[in-house]
Amino acid sequence: MSLARIGALIRSLARYSLQKGASFSSYAVPNPRFSNSLFDGTEEGSAVYQTKLKTQRPTTIKRWSRPDNSVSFIGTVVWPLSVHRTNNGRLAVKTLLNVKNPRESNSTLSINLVMREEMAEMCIQHLKQNDFIYVSGHLQTYTKPVEDGKLGIYYQVDVKELNYVKHHGQRDASEKSKDLEIQGGEDRMEKYRNKLHLWQVFLHNPSEWWDNRKNKRSPQQPDFKHKDTGESLWLSPNDPPWVKRQLELLDSRMGEGLGKQVRSHSRVSTWVYDE
Repeated sequence: MSLARIGALIRSLARYSLQKGASFSSYAVPNPRFSNSLFDGTEEGSAVYQTKLKTQRPTTIKRWSRPDNSVSFIGTVVWPLSVHRTNNGRLAVKTLLNVKNPRESNSTLSINLVMREEMAEMCIQHLKQNDFIYVSGHLQTYTKPVEDGKLGIYYQVDVKELNYVKHHGQRDASEKSKDLEIQGGEDRMEKYRNKLHLWQVFLHNPSEWWDNRKNKRSPQQPDFKHKDTGESLWLSPNDPPWVKRQLELLDSRMGEGLGKQVRSHSRVSTWVYDE
């Protein structure tokens, strides 16, 4: 091959390399029609980025010497608490939790619970048999001899968190107490209104009532008692001022010998109200 042909071939290859390099470098030029959606600020790009995050490989962590598997259960306390002291004197309480399968009512799991130190003290104060609770903690195993002399492996939860769980439609004690207070207040108000109405009936026609104030044998005996219906009235420091005022006016008229006139002409319009 002549030197001229070799030189021409080298120049041809050089031109080809420049052209190919230029064609590859053109893909690095920003093109609005073909933007990198993983890094632009559009909603579409953000959604794709979030999807990438969800499907990326989980992070690798270092393994520690004694890993603990965390578990959580919701169930019913089966046994009363049993109190123990460990070899180093630590307080611990134990019980059994009955966990039902929500999809199969006849399927249950029984798991031992152990609570230590402050958690144990709290449980001694509050936790009872048949309480419905949520627990979370570390799953542990321990061995225990079985009938044939071999060691059986059992599981327990070292409880780190405990909460009470409401049954569906159940209200807690504070809500019930509040409702009882409201109901009690309504009942007392109704009784008070009835008593005020009875005072009005009495003052409208006192001659239809027995006056027992001077011959009461016990505090249980009413101060006034209706001759026909048996309805009773007791004087109270909580009575409104107008009751005392009307009784004083009635007694003064009776003392002046106007009893018959009071009995025959007593009217509500003559009351003197002093709230």
